[in-house]
Parts: sequence; C-alpha cells; structure tokens
Amino acid sequence: MNRTTVPPYHAEDRPMTYSFPIAPTFPAATFRRELDRMFEDAFGGRPADGQWQPQVTAREDGSGYTLDIDLPGVDPAQVEVLTEDSVLTVRGTRSRREPGEGEKVLFAEPSHGTFLRRFRLPKHADLQAVNASYALGTLTIHIAKIVPVQPRRVPVTVNGQVSGEG
Repeated sequence: MNRTTVPPYHAEDRPMTYSFPIAPTFPAATFRRELDRMFEDAFGGRPADGQWQPQVTAREDGSGYTLDIDLPGVDPAQVEVLTEDSVLTVRGTRSRREPGEGEKVLFAEPSHGTFLRRFRLPKHADLQAVNASYALGTLTIHIAKIVPVQPRRVPVTVNGQVSGEG
C-alpha cells in the first residue's frame, strides 16, 4: 500500500501528514479531507476558496494605532484601504505568477487570489487621520488617536462676580 504526505493548505500552516492509500476515490481519505475543511472553515483556520488572509501585527502607542500587514508579492495598486463606521477594511488581490515559456511549476506555496480583512477600531481612533504606506512587502496603516477633551472647571458668575471670590 502506498502512503504519501499531503502538503498543507497554506504555507503558514504547520505541515500535516496524512497516511492513506493513494487513490482519488478512497472513501476514508475523501471523508478526512472534507472533515478537515469543515473544521477549518468553521473555526477560521482557512478562508473561503479563492481567498487568503495576510498576517497582521497591531500595535498601539501614545499617538495612535499601527497595523503592519504582510503583503509580499502584492502590487500596491491592487490594495484598497477604507474606513467606515469605526471599521477599517483592507482588501486586495495577489496574482498568481504564471510559469514562463519552458517552465513548469513543481510546487507553489504562496497563496493567491483576493483577501479581505476588517478591523473594528477603538472609540478613540480618528477616522479622519488614517494614512497608509507600502514598503518591502508590508502595508503599514497608522490611525491617529482622538485627543480626549480634558475636563475643566467652569466658573459661575453672580451679579458680574465669579462665585467663591471675595
């Protein structure tokens, strides 16, 4: 009986080894793949077909929030950043590199297709002060914080004089 190692769905997944006979119609293998797909789809382990999810690092400092989104191989012209109702949306496309003449693909690990990420922003995020830059395969988005209005004491005047003064 032949056994094989099936490559992971995505390069960022840890490799999984399945041990089953090589046969496209082997019922147990088909059942196992469908069961894995069901759990991954249900618990967010894998995006829908034709989509991938870039990895994100989120940071906060005194001036605001910063998101670093890993987009190697993505043309920045294919990326859209939107803000609406306290939600930041980043979407785009990474095209598959087609093999050149005389080349054949032995295996390909990078994900391709469309991606969509949404982030609910904190109430102190200033949606009018968002900027994005792209360098070395990383999209960096900075969202400034709204400076909260500090409470202040309002003097009360009585007959032209501030109350509490002699």
